[in-house]
Amino acid sequence: MNFFNKLSPMGSGDVGALTSSDISNLSTIIANVKTVISAALGILTAGVVLLSIFIAYKFFTADTEDKRKNAKAQLIYAIIGVVVLVALLIFAPQIVDAVSKAL
Repeated sequence: MNFFNKLSPMGSGDVGALTSSDISNLSTIIANVKTVISAALGILTAGVVLLSIFIAYKFFTADTEDKRKNAKAQLIYAIIGVVVLVALLIFAPQIVDAVSKAL
């Protein structure tokens, strides 16, 4: 029997009737979700950092005030993106743990 049916109130099994193999499978799925989320956020963070470096280069090599103002606005958004992604990278595993405990 599928252990997701046991977790669901609409399923055919009892909510508290998970076997040890079901819990092991669920733990494996949760660990894989954490790994995928961490890898995806890490790749995104690296991309945003590289983009920030490119935008900083554009800012320092801008020859007109309009180009400099545009690059400054882009750099501010990129820095905000880095901060948000680093926060997600820190808190995503904790969110997944909280959701898995709620099940």
